[in-house]
Amino acid sequence: MAGAAFYVVTADIIGSRKHENYTGLAEIGIAGFNARCRSLLEAEFTLYRGDEIQGAIAADGDIVRLIRHLRFHLLGLKLRVGVGAGEIASGLDKKYAWQMDGSAFHYSRAALEKIKSRREPATRFAGERADIWAAVNAFYSLIDTIQNRWSAKQWQAVDAYERAGTYAAAAAELGISPQNVAKRCRAAGWKAVAEAERFLSAYVKEGVR
Repeated sequence: MAGAAFYVVTADIIGSRKHENYTGLAEIGIAGFNARCRSLLEAEFTLYRGDEIQGAIAADGDIVRLIRHLRFHLLGLKLRVGVGAGEIASGLDKKYAWQMDGSAFHYSRAALEKIKSRREPATRFAGERADIWAAVNAFYSLIDTIQNRWSAKQWQAVDAYERAGTYAAAAAELGISPQNVAKRCRAAGWKAVAEAERFLSAYVKEGVR
């Protein structure tokens, strides 16, 4: 791929009209995500076109983990996520993704269009290397299916355990027992998801080289 590579994420909120305060929920969640991941962002994530969310990430950012973090921070809202791998040809000196342009944006939009009819959260990648992204999308169809079954408590346990590193530390943060943290992570199938994410995090880099 010629030139510097980036990931552009364009997500839309499923059934936004059914949420009276989806804008407020989205803004709070996006602010939390940006604060947590700011050092990895090429452009901060913002609400865009009413019920869409968009941001940009440098190719060395862990896009797989960041997608999960985005979903966590927007718990309560269902997202379709289109990820484009490509160039940002203009606007790199700007703060927001909507002020930029390039192939990464076009691929992101194309990926989102492919899953526009989905009524449950879904993730799709697109870019020059169609072979790479076909394999990534196959993995994501399984990851999405698993994560769509997670309860809010399971999301919270997984996130706390990942950050804290031990069940005891996560339990102290959540105000529950370490046994309950472990139980929720097991019920979420976290070990299997984490292993799949580690593989994908390495594999997606092949698509932006």
